[in-house]
Amino acid sequence: MIVGIHQPNYIPWIGFFHKMLSCDVFVLLDDVLCSNKAERRNVIKGSNGEISLAIPILNKKAIIKDIELNNQVNWKQKHLCSMQGCYAKSDYWELISPELLNLYKHAGPKLVDFNLELIEFIRNYLDIKTPMVRSSELSGVHGKKNTKLVSICNALGADTYLSGEGAKSYIDAESFQNSHINIVYQKFNHPVYPQRWGKFIKNLSILDLFFNCGPNAKQYLTRQIIT
Repeated sequence: MIVGIHQPNYIPWIGFFHKMLSCDVFVLLDDVLCSNKAERRNVIKGSNGEISLAIPILNKKAIIKDIELNNQVNWKQKHLCSMQGCYAKSDYWELISPELLNLYKHAGPKLVDFNLELIEFIRNYLDIKTPMVRSSELSGVHGKKNTKLVSICNALGADTYLSGEGAKSYIDAESFQNSHINIVYQKFNHPVYPQRWGKFIKNLSILDLFFNCGPNAKQYLTRQIIT
């Protein structure tokens, strides 16, 4: 069994869903401290380049699952207006935006719940069937950092852990080997797809791909073959 683990990011980039597609089980790491970055920030593309979208939160130094949205600030309208300004004239704005707008309208008090609703919306659109589980819902998981990752894999009966390539410099491979878990690193080549506003920019929120390519978006994601 191949397990991938990732924090529940806000409107994630394409590589997030490539990892999900390449796993047998995808774990959303929601019981660690919030980094105040990808869990509540992402970027889209406008006429002058990247536009940052950041969600204001009330308790910054807290476990991800406990983070509360600061809904006293009108951030939802700001994010939606930014998306509309960037993509209203794209080919698929009218097709995708209604459901997306509805998710923002009914966002609850917790950051993780909102992010998971967006992730579920995106993965359904991509027809990704990989089961998802929150780390906070797993029993018998213990430790921090590398130890926690190994513990999650053991709890799920994994024989393979799909890790982000950036983790090569700090991951403790020996602890995985001691649990008879093989480490495979994600090999993701960022696709180039039709994109508005001039020179192609990669590593944006996957919403950029959605609004530009619509139902064709899934063609730009292929499962990594792991043996």
